[in-house]
Amino acid sequence: MKHHPLLSIQAHTQTFLLKHFKHTPYGRYMKKIHNSHLGESCFIIGNGPSLTTEDLDTLHENNIDSFAVNRVFRIFPQTKWRPTYYVNTDHVLIRDILDEVNEIPVKHKFIPLQNKYYLGIKVKGAHHFFRNDRREKDQPEGFSLDCTEQVNMRGTVTIACMQLAMHMGYKYIYLLGVDHNFDKVITENGEVIIDPSVKNYFCDGYDDDVANEVVHDLGNTTRAYLDVRRFIDKTDVKIINATRTTKLNVFDKMTFEEAIEDIEKRQHKTN
Repeated sequence: MKHHPLLSIQAHTQTFLLKHFKHTPYGRYMKKIHNSHLGESCFIIGNGPSLTTEDLDTLHENNIDSFAVNRVFRIFPQTKWRPTYYVNTDHVLIRDILDEVNEIPVKHKFIPLQNKYYLGIKVKGAHHFFRNDRREKDQPEGFSLDCTEQVNMRGTVTIACMQLAMHMGYKYIYLLGVDHNFDKVITENGEVIIDPSVKNYFCDGYDDDVANEVVHDLGNTTRAYLDVRRFIDKTDVKIINATRTTKLNVFDKMTFEEAIEDIEKRQHKTN
């Protein structure tokens, strides 16, 4: 069976881009944004049921940078807030919501490079990063130390946001809406627990199209967060969980109000 010459060229191009990502336009862009927010503060927004439009409005009013993910656009009609960065690492999900993602009014959308070259998914305004799960001996499991080379995926898109935030130099990273609790979960012991009384997201119907198919592996996600915690404890980076209702106990906690006050105090000192 003969292969079409054009397909062969495309395959070689894809392989080259993935193996030499650092030297591609995408890799050079990642290098450009390295430490672009050195010492600054940001929020990573989860889509849990504790997320409120009032808190997002506070971020908007205080002009605080934020990373948001997946179907976050479903809260847009209720708030003036818009994220600074949008991140999506799920190729099945982004294919299903591509029209909505294309309309998200942010300058920076981070999508795995493989989505574009292997799956033909093209996102407007996206700067693609290299997705790779390989682990180096000097690298915390599932956590990339060099986003100009790769952003590792493990457990949750929030882990990717943490890597990107640290790559950009953010020193104080606050979590909001990361409830770490779902109606169907796999525990650290491998046990499947189903609790229909648990609400998964900030709005009803958030993921009705796949709700019956998804079981969240919280055991794997918790281990990934623990790896992140072990890494940041060797640095001056702080990851603080300001989620109003959360079962994630890996990171230090403070209330959302304390987090905003914390940021305001540092800004006052620098002005």
